[in-house]
Amino acid sequence: MHTPTQAEIENQIAALRDEVASLTKSLSKSGSAAYDRIEDRASDLYGYVQDRSPEVVRELRKQARYLERSARENPVASLTLAAVVLLLIGALFRR
Repeated sequence: MHTPTQAEIENQIAALRDEVASLTKSLSKSGSAAYDRIEDRASDLYGYVQDRSPEVVRELRKQARYLERSARENPVASLTLAAVVLLLIGALFRR
């Protein structure tokens, strides 16, 4: 069985640092591209919503009233649903 020398361990650490730096650079590029795609989609969505804003605002208000009424009628179910949604969001962000 071979016991690594100090120099071999230092070389392995240097190689790992280089690999981590390479992975970080790669992830940074991927993240930047993803950000650009999200920014483009958000801009498109904003334009769409702006064009249809009266319709969208009416529908959002209607849905908000419905949700408010449902929450008042079923508070336990509403809190349970909110907790489940928050757990799912948390799980998605951990990945």
